[in-house]
Amino acid sequence: MVTGASRLTIETIDDVVERTLVSGTTSVDLRDVRFVDPYALLLLVLLALEVRERGSSVRFDWPQTTAVRSWMRAMGFFAHAGAMPTSPAAAKIGAAFQPIANIGDEAGVGRVVDGFYHRLAERYPMTESSRRTLTAILIELFQNIPHHGNATGDVTDLHGIAAMQDYEDSIFVAIADRGVGLRGSLALRPGYEGITDAAAVDTILRDGISRFSDVGRGGELQRIVGVVRSWDGAFALRSGSALLSFDERGGDVYDVPTFPGVQLAIRIPLRRFDTEMVDP
Repeated sequence: MVTGASRLTIETIDDVVERTLVSGTTSVDLRDVRFVDPYALLLLVLLALEVRERGSSVRFDWPQTTAVRSWMRAMGFFAHAGAMPTSPAAAKIGAAFQPIANIGDEAGVGRVVDGFYHRLAERYPMTESSRRTLTAILIELFQNIPHHGNATGDVTDLHGIAAMQDYEDSIFVAIADRGVGLRGSLALRPGYEGITDAAAVDTILRDGISRFSDVGRGGELQRIVGVVRSWDGAFALRSGSALLSFDERGGDVYDVPTFPGVQLAIRIPLRRFDTEMVDP
């Protein structure tokens, strides 16, 4: 039984993944959870789908705290995960800043980005530079799913999703899919066939390459990381068995239990919405 965590975050959600997929637990006890960030929320959605796809059966005991359960419902978690809380509670509609949105083909990326931007614009003042910068980042991140998630052509359901929540001091955006992952995409490039997950994450973010060898291709994630760092923000990128995570205290690449696809989060300090952002 998975127990103990009071917060499901970038730092703690992999304990749930490991115990569910690696240890084969049949019961996930989240009753004591009092906080869930959007990254953990999306990974929990994909975990529920992965368990069912593997033909396994696992019971989730959802958070007993009404505010957390209501937020999860308002974000669309239970509808996307195909599960219902053990003790349903009415959703507090205002609690969800940007509920989970589906990211399908490239044609639909603009619609999703517009939805995210308009929710931000309604609540926070944004300069023209801020709008351009944030829109460019969201487009790049969301387009990674249709561009690279099924690079091998073997994935039947990418299940690309994204969500956003605001807090007292920051905006938190999360994107996730169940595609081939960074290693699966980069391994299509000659010379990178045997690359590991950790090496793929490091190579893509450090050297700015992609599976395409054409001059000018790749580097989007590398540029986004640079902008997030310049804003004193936080960034997390999980792919396969590797997680790169950094914030104002520093960061590193960590080993995590293997999971399909790419899961990514950025946290932007709210003070950056009051000044001219730097274009990526």
